[in-house]
Amino acid sequence: MNSLPSGTVTFLFTDIEGSTKLAQSHRDKWESLRARHHTILRSAMDVHNGYVFQIIGDAFCVAFHTAGDALRAAVKSQTDLYNEDWNDTPIKVRMGINTGTAQVSENTDHSVDYKGYTSMARVQRLMSAAHGGQTLISLATEELVRDEMPENISLRDMGERRLKDLIRPEHIYQLVIPNLPIDFPPLKTLDAYRHNLPIQMTSFIGREKEIAEIAQAIREHRLVTLTGIGGTGKTRLSLQASADLIDEFPDGIWFIQLAPISDASLIPQAVASVWNVHEQSGRALSELLIEYVRTKHLLLVLDNCEHVAEASARFTDELLHNAPNLKILATSRVTLNLAGEMTYPVNPLALPDPQKLIPLTALTQYEAVRLFIERAITVRPIFSVTNANAPAVAQICQHLDGIPLAIELAAARMRALSPDEIAARLGDRFNLLTGGSRTALPRQQTLRATMDWSYDLLPDRERMLLNQLSVFTGNFSLEAVESVFIGKNETKTNTLDLLTALVDNSLVLVEEGNIETRYRLLETVRQYALEKLAESGEVDTVRDRHLDYFLKLTETAEPKLRSAQQLIWLNRLETEHDNLREALEWSLGREDAEVCLRFTGAGWFFWGMRGYRQEGSRFLKAALEKPGAEKRGAARGKALTGLSYMARYLGDLVGSQNAAQEAVAIWREVGDNWWLAFTLGRFGANILIQGDLIEARRIQEEAVKFARRAEDKWALGDALGNLGRALNDSGDYQAARSAQEEGLAVYRGVGDKSCIAEALQELGALAHIEGNGEQAKLLYKESLEIYRELHYVGGLLSLLFESGCMVQGQGDNEQAAKLFIEALVLAQEAGDKDISGRALAGLGGVAGARGRPEQAALLLGASESIFNAIGLDILLLFLHRLVDYNRWVANIRSQLDEATFKAAWAKGRAMTLEQAVALALEQNP
Repeated sequence: MNSLPSGTVTFLFTDIEGSTKLAQSHRDKWESLRARHHTILRSAMDVHNGYVFQIIGDAFCVAFHTAGDALRAAVKSQTDLYNEDWNDTPIKVRMGINTGTAQVSENTDHSVDYKGYTSMARVQRLMSAAHGGQTLISLATEELVRDEMPENISLRDMGERRLKDLIRPEHIYQLVIPNLPIDFPPLKTLDAYRHNLPIQMTSFIGREKEIAEIAQAIREHRLVTLTGIGGTGKTRLSLQASADLIDEFPDGIWFIQLAPISDASLIPQAVASVWNVHEQSGRALSELLIEYVRTKHLLLVLDNCEHVAEASARFTDELLHNAPNLKILATSRVTLNLAGEMTYPVNPLALPDPQKLIPLTALTQYEAVRLFIERAITVRPIFSVTNANAPAVAQICQHLDGIPLAIELAAARMRALSPDEIAARLGDRFNLLTGGSRTALPRQQTLRATMDWSYDLLPDRERMLLNQLSVFTGNFSLEAVESVFIGKNETKTNTLDLLTALVDNSLVLVEEGNIETRYRLLETVRQYALEKLAESGEVDTVRDRHLDYFLKLTETAEPKLRSAQQLIWLNRLETEHDNLREALEWSLGREDAEVCLRFTGAGWFFWGMRGYRQEGSRFLKAALEKPGAEKRGAARGKALTGLSYMARYLGDLVGSQNAAQEAVAIWREVGDNWWLAFTLGRFGANILIQGDLIEARRIQEEAVKFARRAEDKWALGDALGNLGRALNDSGDYQAARSAQEEGLAVYRGVGDKSCIAEALQELGALAHIEGNGEQAKLLYKESLEIYRELHYVGGLLSLLFESGCMVQGQGDNEQAAKLFIEALVLAQEAGDKDISGRALAGLGGVAGARGRPEQAALLLGASESIFNAIGLDILLLFLHRLVDYNRWVANIRSQLDEATFKAAWAKGRAMTLEQAVALALEQNP
């Protein structure tokens, strides 16, 4: 990559004129013609050091270190194409050359691309203005080659022309090559056609895919309406798409701005003034317009129709019925709802994933980020994205939902604030984002004004629903809306109609789910509606209904998570997770402690299985500490049992044991054998890892007794599994196998896949201990497949570690490292210190086997330190893996002298968990 053109790059873009028509009319030989074309261009580019970084159909995109090389490549390409014997199907290629700033970058699939939108957009526009056989060159390139032109080659000055990007004119030159055609039709630039498209003061960013799709939609439909919430850039997109079609409408493209029109009857006058149609006595203006346009082949762009939607629809319908060659492109927050209308939703700009750390070099591939950077530079020319401010820039774009207007207003604040300061103030975005252009429409000068414009057009009942939808976070279902919405005499049908109206008004987004349709508010819309809900005085009432709905959902789901419907309900709670969080946070601020305890007591099964242990632990602790939560009863008992489970995996063994002990006492008091058996299982597991094998076995046997007494199959399976683990660690493998096999049979009857996988894993561990490696592999494989299917993080973590130990012991260090790394990464995400420590130890064993003893000692020392910090003895944790652990340590000692070994081990012990993880990932990329 270092040898490829970068920094100041000259681009040469090519395209076969009329390729679609040629392909259709010469189907039998088109592929061979195209192959010859490719060979000619490839040869010319290679000879002159051109790097072909993309071929789209028959279009070449080529980068050069120098403008001279690009010019010579164009000369050779056009000469060879002209002299080629094409018979009756001559291939004519149009070309454009421009020099500008761009950086070479590597894609995730290791292909190479260029990041330099402005430079490449310019060359694309130049090429599209040319005709077949014609090569156009920008002023920037001309200035570089004017003193080193090849012999007999010259440039013809074509003057300043407006390209299709609607901003500053470009001084264009045509390449003149001896013995080749030099006279062509007028350039396909904006000034060669009839139109009133306004010059734009800023560049247009991205949307290449949308422009192409809208252009194709206009070719196929007579009415196309761009819809979307205010500020998404519908107007700019309509102008850009129209400009690209300029040569397809001989009678012009005419842009009508309807935003300033408050009287719908004035729409015909606005159009008449643009078409220069004058009123006549005794004749209706609409009649005169129809007469004017009846035979015309033109495109009419009606911008901002939403506030006069009904009148716009009538006017549009009348024109289309009387002018067969007329096409109309409308922009509106709502559709015109006419027969034959093609609706194109304009979504916000592309955003980086907030869940992923995006490298600085890849950040500018996102349109929203590019827009912020370009607009920020206009107010602070020295601004650039750095490693320090990149997270804040990404956060700004994410929090503003990729809405172009909001991003531009945020960038304007760069006059006085840094990206970090802007990001920190976005919670008050409607007061922050007020710095719009003084010449813009009033509703585009502040973010609040844009939202006011959309909100004020809604009927009262639609406003009421929008306000109440603001209590939802993320996406939500129709059922949830029906449960939360409070209106006068509302029915399910009425609620659906109102929700549909908000969708039509682009204020609610529709997302297709696997089972049901989901809905979502952009965060900007949500914050605005939440303000309006607060003004109505209904916040508490609506949030309480939201809480009630999701509490009932979670309590309904809890027993289903221990059944054959487990995956369905896991996925449903995952889908609703954002709203579960929102409802729980609200419950923590309310007086009723019982509700919090019920909610967290029902929810922790989901948190535990899907790896949200830190989050679940926080909610459980907060619920248990609320005033009134000290009342001993089933609600407190379930929350305590959940906290015991969470704390154990987060490394808080004391907290886990205290919670389990109190929960056991509560379950004995209330006489609930099911929950008593289950909680004893958690209590006994803690005793086991502390090394008291006899007491652990006694407690697990007691748990089995209460599970049988409860006559609950799932509780019995859980108790048998826990007993089997205690027997395994005690060395009674035959009894352990018997308990696990009985537990597996019970779970198969219940249909709980997660517990089936746990039992298979334990049986696999027993098989491995007893020397039956092949059986262990099969059992682990079946268990792993189930864990992955369920995305059961808790079980997956343990099994990844166990599998890593097994394959490492068999000498497969590469596979072992992959398994340990996956376990480590997932454990970090889940906050599981136990597995983090084990995985680090496993990677230490791998490092030693690979001949890196000092690194191995560092990792094993760090692992020991992690376990000591959470109060666990590493030798007890590795009880049935003690052979593996001892082998790892012995291997390292055999490669190092004692002083070096101790120094490396001590250095590892001094590391933080984060430092140790970073070291492990660095060694195993």
